[in-house]
Amino acid sequence: MKMLFSAVLFALLLSSSSARAGDDPGLRFAAVTVDIFIARPFTFAVSLLGGVLWTVALPITAPTHTMKDSFDTLVRTPWDLTFERSLGDFGEE
Repeated sequence: MKMLFSAVLFALLLSSSSARAGDDPGLRFAAVTVDIFIARPFTFAVSLLGGVLWTVALPITAPTHTMKDSFDTLVRTPWDLTFERSLGDFGEE
């Protein structure tokens, strides 16, 4: 368990570097690796959990006509982060 925690912490440290990933091939490789093995599975799981939460919240959101807003927040945003953005692109400018 300590090994997994250390690996995740190390990967997060690599992804939070102040240098842009496109400037250095090593950083680009690290960003893509972190994206494939940590960020994508996490955002996929969040989108599935968001789908469950959205379904549970339907009795509340349907009468208030906020189904689309809650769907966009709970399901669409994590889904787009999982499948629509480029590998290694964390939106850092």
